[in-house]
Amino acid sequence: MKTEIEAAVVSIRENTNDRTARVNLRWEGKHQISDFALEKLGTVLNSEDETGQNSGWAIVELPAKATLGMTIPLLKEAK
Repeated sequence: MKTEIEAAVVSIRENTNDRTARVNLRWEGKHQISDFALEKLGTVLNSEDETGQNSGWAIVELPAKATLGMTIPLLKEAK
């Protein structure tokens, strides 16, 4: 993982009742979760940063495209 330009998927928790998954991400640098290409995870319903933690989460519809250890690149305009 190139920590300044990618976010890594660190956990995935599926909620089959809602047909969603919470995907937790971690990164380095002064970025927000919206700086990353979250569409690579699947259909994103919501996302939020964890305050001061260089991490955040996204809620995606099942089936999620995310896998543990997967990396998500920065959007070009966020560099």
